[in-house]
Amino acid sequence: MLRGLYTAATGMTVQRLKMDVLTNNIVNADTTGFKRDSLISSSFETVLLERLNDPGTVNAVSEVGPYSFGTHVDQVVTDLSQGSLESTGKSTDLAVSGDGYFAVETASGERYTRSGSFTVNAEGYLVTADGDYVLGNNGAIPVGSSDFSVDAAGTVTSGGKTIDTLRVVSFQRTEDLRKQGDSLYYSVSGETPSNSQDCTVMQGFRESSNVDIADEMVNMMSVYRAYEASAKILTMTDETLGLAVNDLGSLR
Repeated sequence: MLRGLYTAATGMTVQRLKMDVLTNNIVNADTTGFKRDSLISSSFETVLLERLNDPGTVNAVSEVGPYSFGTHVDQVVTDLSQGSLESTGKSTDLAVSGDGYFAVETASGERYTRSGSFTVNAEGYLVTADGDYVLGNNGAIPVGSSDFSVDAAGTVTSGGKTIDTLRVVSFQRTEDLRKQGDSLYYSVSGETPSNSQDCTVMQGFRESSNVDIADEMVNMMSVYRAYEASAKILTMTDETLGLAVNDLGSLR
């Protein structure tokens, strides 16, 4: 009976976390370059088997029995599919069509982004909205002003002179990419990315998020109903446990 309480409680916890992820997707539906997340859950037994094979787990040999202990959060997966490209006409707005990420220099080191809503800082360098330098093959890119052009290969020119070429990179293991915040990504495996060969840089465009509001709302309703069902099971189990305790007390 106590296992029933635990199973229902873990189910409610997972649904709450799924709702948090869906809410974040909807909030960022208008964020340039944002990629939607989804939460993957698995049964306790699956998580346990993975932990048994984890070298960080020592002497984990006790059996838990055949009964399920509910669901647990496995991981949050990011959908890296491309969003639609919207024309803005601004020279500082850039978008990658295809497989590629802009490289930027941050306080935490080199990071990568699909959000090309850039600007020119007071020193004349191309930077992100947060002031991080957008990188070219030779480092930060001194465009001087917003009067510059970028061709499909990422070559930056101003005043008829070539300044640099944008570093647009790709990863072999995109499943290792993690969000840092502010539309930035890093690789947890430490993979060094290579220059992307399968993309086109588009000036005067920006990539919208790949969030479909209608789909997210449908998912939210499903999560709400699953949470409600787990809550009812929890209540029923608690009431049954209360009756059992009262009955045992009356036998004295």
